[in-house]
Amino acid sequence: MEEFISTAFRYAILFCAGIFIMIPFIAQSRIYYPSRQHFLVNIKYEDVFIKTPDGIKINAWYIPPKEKDITVLFCHGNGGNLSFYEEILTLLKSKGYGVLAIDYRGYGKSEGKPDEQGLYEDLRSAVRYLREEKNIHEKDVILLGLSLGGAVVAQVASENEKFRGVILLSTFTNIPEMVSEVLHRAYFGVKTDYSDYFSHKLFSLMPYFQKFDTKSKIGNIKSPLLIAHSVPDNIVPVEMSRELAFIRQDTRVFISETGGHNEYSWFYPELLNFLGVLEQTPGKS
Repeated sequence: MEEFISTAFRYAILFCAGIFIMIPFIAQSRIYYPSRQHFLVNIKYEDVFIKTPDGIKINAWYIPPKEKDITVLFCHGNGGNLSFYEEILTLLKSKGYGVLAIDYRGYGKSEGKPDEQGLYEDLRSAVRYLREEKNIHEKDVILLGLSLGGAVVAQVASENEKFRGVILLSTFTNIPEMVSEVLHRAYFGVKTDYSDYFSHKLFSLMPYFQKFDTKSKIGNIKSPLLIAHSVPDNIVPVEMSRELAFIRQDTRVFISETGGHNEYSWFYPELLNFLGVLEQTPGKS
């Protein structure tokens, strides 16, 4: 009997160790959902390619500002490519704002494969492109990140305080907490707060290769910041945006009782309001 218990214990330890190592690998494989298929769009733009310091060429759409002195640098979510986001780009163009929207490495017509540090470099390269090729400096740039794009924006915005503004739309706190969210609510059926569960702490300690830790960076963002989320979002819980906003107390927060993760009409009035405020706010030289 003792031998049986000892053997069972050893197998249990091996099983737990396997799970501890396997979950980060699975999580990594589910971060990115790029598409090479482009939809036809009814919007005019300059199709540009930006070379990153590590030799990757990323594709971007550039629309020059017309009536405004602001250019919005748009970072989309983890799925699709630029052609999936025509609506929000059309809105910004129709209001006279400039736009530079990037496809991360591995997405659309961009070279390479996506990874956390690579996506940060893609955005840094886009900022540099605006400055060097279009003479548009950070004081006239607003970073807008959707979901995963919000995590990318948070990193670059935390490095540079000169941006006119920063917008995080439906953004998560970090990958470990997103993994815990998916496992507890989607797979374990937990409907209550699980933040004190041992399993949540265990998932947070796992060796993730890519963390996209928005929560650790948001306090270092010095530019005016808007955080927006919809309550019915069934991908990223609205509580994550509330947690991010709590860390940076002077954040402008917009929580919508309607809407979802993959449609953004609920956000457009607040987006235009925030941009209007920033038009009256001179950027830092």
